[in-house]
Amino acid sequence: MPKVANQWLQEILRLLYIRRTATRSDVIETTGLNPASVSQALRLLLDCGTVLKVGEKQSNGGRPSDVLSLNPEAGYFAAVDLEGRRIRFALSNFVGDIRCRWEEDFEQGRPLPVEKITNGVSRVLEDLDDDQRSRLVALGVSYPGFLDPEGRLTAFNLGWHRFPFLTKLREALNIPVFAEHDKHSCVLAERWLGSAQNYRHGLFVIVERGIGIGVFLDGKAVDGWRGMVGELGHCTVEPDATDLCACGRRGCVESIASSGSIVRQYCERTGETKEQLRVTDVFERARRGDEAAKAVLDRAGKALGRALSYAIQFLDPEIVIFGGNLIPGEDVLLPIVKAEIARCTLPEVLAGVKMTVSSLGLDIRLKGAVSMAFRTSLRNPQLLDQMCAPVLNGHKSSSQRAGHPGRNEEVPLPVQPSDGG
Repeated sequence: MPKVANQWLQEILRLLYIRRTATRSDVIETTGLNPASVSQALRLLLDCGTVLKVGEKQSNGGRPSDVLSLNPEAGYFAAVDLEGRRIRFALSNFVGDIRCRWEEDFEQGRPLPVEKITNGVSRVLEDLDDDQRSRLVALGVSYPGFLDPEGRLTAFNLGWHRFPFLTKLREALNIPVFAEHDKHSCVLAERWLGSAQNYRHGLFVIVERGIGIGVFLDGKAVDGWRGMVGELGHCTVEPDATDLCACGRRGCVESIASSGSIVRQYCERTGETKEQLRVTDVFERARRGDEAAKAVLDRAGKALGRALSYAIQFLDPEIVIFGGNLIPGEDVLLPIVKAEIARCTLPEVLAGVKMTVSSLGLDIRLKGAVSMAFRTSLRNPQLLDQMCAPVLNGHKSSSQRAGHPGRNEEVPLPVQPSDGG
């Protein structure tokens, strides 16, 4: 059998992951590969069971075209979401569908024991039998904070300062581990799986405990010099405000419009105890006409909209996607945000920009971590071989995982953190 290049397999698997289904003609047209290369690669993928024929598409006058899809049981990915007030874990199949989830509380601000993460990952893997476990490809982690080139994470909510969590996880779990900042996990999940699939320039805005934006331009995530693109929450929008931000400054967007800040301001106005309230309670009270809730949301929405107007004018996106707690506040907070964006932004810049809420809901960071692990694994020859190993009676053949007839022999690259691409 002629050799099948890694690039051919990568392009086809990536396309089928995003599109879910495609014909051979779709693959040729979308990837730009020549028909002979596509035929050879598809033959290998069909023979090994990584790709399945799932139907036929009728054509005018000619033979029906086979409709192809990834085999959901060809591999598995684990995912961890370290943002928010709970650690979230998931197991996905090969096409990115979440099969099971697990959540666990942790004490904010105190150093998070890495065992909490490894135990949570083990929990979502415990129902896999030995054959299924052999098809676990990698773990994807969506993290907050700052990850340095050595894989050491600084994240205040986790109580970590330059903590070597990638090394610790790899040693404890003995599987490939890839990590990506939560802003990139969100924006690329939307790019691959959600509302931004047909767009090349976009922003993903997330409002939770913190506020940030993920950015993709020309179809690629934007990182910046130190990976700190999108720190919208620490833009000063009210220089004379008394609201103290976690960064130590006053008047930041995050100190006014984050979930915790909305709750704090409401309690300051009403005298209630903030431990008894969630941001969704403030949304509900605003719906019922509570003047304190409406005033807090008005201020928060205007602060966020003002900051986003700057980002939109700087970056010129086609689409802006709102996520996090902007989703449950779609009817009471988001209209204020959009109105302020319109007020502060040049009409010529805003014309034609689509604004929408995330289609991926609360699982977005888990799905983003899974899709990141998938696309990063494609670039590693050893893991690509595992993803293209023969499936026998629904199971990968462990004896043939390292290589296949017709595959190029390549030296495996070391497993590195995701580059966000």
